[in-house]
Amino acid sequence: MVAMNSKVPTRELTSKSAYIALLFALPVLLIFVYLDKWEMGIGAWICTGLVLLVVKSHWDLRQSPWFWLSIGVGFLLQVPIILLSPWRNRGLTGISLLPVAIVDYGLVYGCLKLAEKLASRSEGSNSPG
Repeated sequence: MVAMNSKVPTRELTSKSAYIALLFALPVLLIFVYLDKWEMGIGAWICTGLVLLVVKSHWDLRQSPWFWLSIGVGFLLQVPIILLSPWRNRGLTGISLLPVAIVDYGLVYGCLKLAEKLASRSEGSNSPG
């Protein structure tokens, strides 16, 4: 029987979640603006917001070290996208970057799904029985 006050983790993302993720990622943009690389900063800001959005959807796994390791791997996978994209190209629009953003989200989401499987596997091996 499930207790009435137990919380079931939600993986639902809303537009409010996206706005909050981008707000929390704003310091990344400000660092790049300070370094006079604001074009690259916008890409880093959006990539960081995507990672935070995926993290929010899997926050129930925060107790697992695999969760934190996968976040680190997710951020490392962002670096080539940020460094190798031609951000100064004025022909590069939001619509043209949408496939890159979807692949980016998929990479980070895949890392966290792998962490979820590893956490459940290690949790199962630690249980007595």
